[in-house]
Order: sequence, then structure tokens, then C-alpha cells
Amino acid sequence: MQDTTPFPIQNRQAGFAIDGQHTEVFISGFLDKIFVIVTQYGKIGSLIQTTLDVAPHQAANPNAVPTTSHFLSGESNGAQSDLYVLYATSISQAIAAMNPNEKRPVLLGIALKTVEDNKRKDVFHAIMDKIMDNRVW
Repeated sequence: MQDTTPFPIQNRQAGFAIDGQHTEVFISGFLDKIFVIVTQYGKIGSLIQTTLDVAPHQAANPNAVPTTSHFLSGESNGAQSDLYVLYATSISQAIAAMNPNEKRPVLLGIALKTVEDNKRKDVFHAIMDKIMDNRVW
């Protein structure tokens, strides 16, 4: 039997500054998962797995597919935990909106410095844009 698994694994990496903070984004497309690292500390930080609750084409709103997120490591109730879940959910939903046939869970490693409330939205959009610009799905 011939293996038709795509190889090598697709990888994308980008480094950029957000509000004076160097930020690295690394994305790998594995056969069974999409692995995303977003770090301003040079480490993986919290590790969160997010899955789609329904197929994108079955969701009432394909741009907001229901998801479930679980912390695999890191602080699940720390100061930034809600923000990290927002990133994980938003990444999964954006992938589903771009490719309704994509069913792989997202494994997100994230370690971000705390920013002022009035800058969070800009930082969030800058990171999401960089991830979407370097997609492997």
C-alpha cells in the first residue's frame, strides 16, 4: 500500500514587532493537527487544543463555528487565560471560514507579554493577520 501523506510538513515562520515587542509566529501543518506558536518570550508558554464542535458547513454562521478549547499545559486560570482562549478560538474559526473542509484541531502554544487594555485589540489583529498571512491549511 502506498502512503499518500504529504511530506515534508508545511512550516511557516514570521518575526515582527508589535508595539515595540518582538513577536514570533511559527505554524506547522501536520496530517492530524495545525500547530501554531505565538511568542514574545521565545518559549511555547501555554498550550491549548481547540476543536470544532460541528463541521463549518453545518454551522449557523460559518464565520463563527462553535469550538471547544482545553489547556494542555500552562495556566488555565491565569491573568491571560481568557485572552489565550480567544486567540485559540479565533484561529480555529478563521481557518474554518477560509477552508470549510478543514477539520484538523488547532494546537496553540502562546506566550505574550501583558499589554494595556487600549492596545489589546490592535495587538490581537496584528497577530491574527500574521497567522493568516502564513497559513498552512
